[in-house]
Amino acid sequence: MERFVVLDSWRGIAACLVALFHLEAYSHVYDVPFLRNSWLFVDFFFVLSGFVIAANYQQRLLEGFGAGRFLLLRLGRLYPLHFAMLMLFVGFELLKVLKRVLIPTLLSVNPVAPFSAPQEAPNTILANLLLIQSLHLYDYLTWNVPSWSISTEFYTYVVFAACLIGLRKHAWIALVLAMTGGPVLIANLSERNMATLYDWGIIRCIYGFAAGVSAWIIYERWNEKLRKWLSGSVIEWGALGLVVVFVSVAGTTLLSIAAPYIFALVVLVFAFEAGTASAMLRLRALVFLGTLSYSIYMTHAFIGRRLFDAANALDKLWHIEPFTHRDINGRDFYFLGTQLWHGDIAYLVYLAMIIAMSYFTYRWIEKPGREWVRNRVLTRQRTAPSPSTVSA
Repeated sequence: MERFVVLDSWRGIAACLVALFHLEAYSHVYDVPFLRNSWLFVDFFFVLSGFVIAANYQQRLLEGFGAGRFLLLRLGRLYPLHFAMLMLFVGFELLKVLKRVLIPTLLSVNPVAPFSAPQEAPNTILANLLLIQSLHLYDYLTWNVPSWSISTEFYTYVVFAACLIGLRKHAWIALVLAMTGGPVLIANLSERNMATLYDWGIIRCIYGFAAGVSAWIIYERWNEKLRKWLSGSVIEWGALGLVVVFVSVAGTTLLSIAAPYIFALVVLVFAFEAGTASAMLRLRALVFLGTLSYSIYMTHAFIGRRLFDAANALDKLWHIEPFTHRDINGRDFYFLGTQLWHGDIAYLVYLAMIIAMSYFTYRWIEKPGREWVRNRVLTRQRTAPSPSTVSA
């Protein structure tokens, strides 16, 4: 397997940016357009996933690796941590039930009954277990909010394998349809353009994934020719600047629908790993973030929820006001902190907590789960007539 270390670092940074976007803190940086629009880096994940999956599985699937093996390996990559975080969220709701029984005074601290919100109703648990929670079943996100993209990504793998094995040499037709039809469908179906999640997120994912697959095909076929034009410090810093400007400006406008094309170009540029920006992205700390990127993405909503729980406890039990109220477009929002420096510190604490938790979830859940599935799939594979080994 060819590993793209720099792209791994990119993934780690993108995961941190998505996490920071989700924290509502009264801070100097909260209203910075780049941060407010960093949800777009979810599309970077889709593009990078398409690139890496095509690099590692495209040829093998065509050679008979087997769709079942492929999907089991991908499930082993995604599901253990998804399941663990879902159980953690559900466990906290059950703990609230227990507390309300044992400590009736808790009602004054947390008047909302456990499992009463539609997003955390018992019927949504099964949908999450089946990874179908974001296939337009609900009009809202459920439980671990970031898992909406895991739901769509797994079924995008199914589409990828089906198209590749079913169409084979004609699979390029499906790729063209995804790259052209995807943006058209999103523009016509989504009220928020690229910010479509539980409704048309599957289209968004397939579109981004296809852009990544296309980037891989271009990289593989025209590697040497493109290296002259798309590698080096100038092009890398230019691509980085393009991302900052695009994300800052695009938001939920029609322009946001171009995100997979922008990120596909960035992935292609940094796949060559030939400039000073790439040298910086090879720093151990950033490579470490890349290793933890999936855990960072999947744990940050839980950490954010616990921070707000702690702030609510300060408010209710000790009458310490921890929030700043703001009216945004007629809606009430409550932000952590009552002074800007409070929010600045909250961001740092939040990120540190996420990285710390992600280190342990990676070591104890994500990596062991992935290896357990891989060992069993590849052990069976070694008994097959045409064995091949893959990891991603």
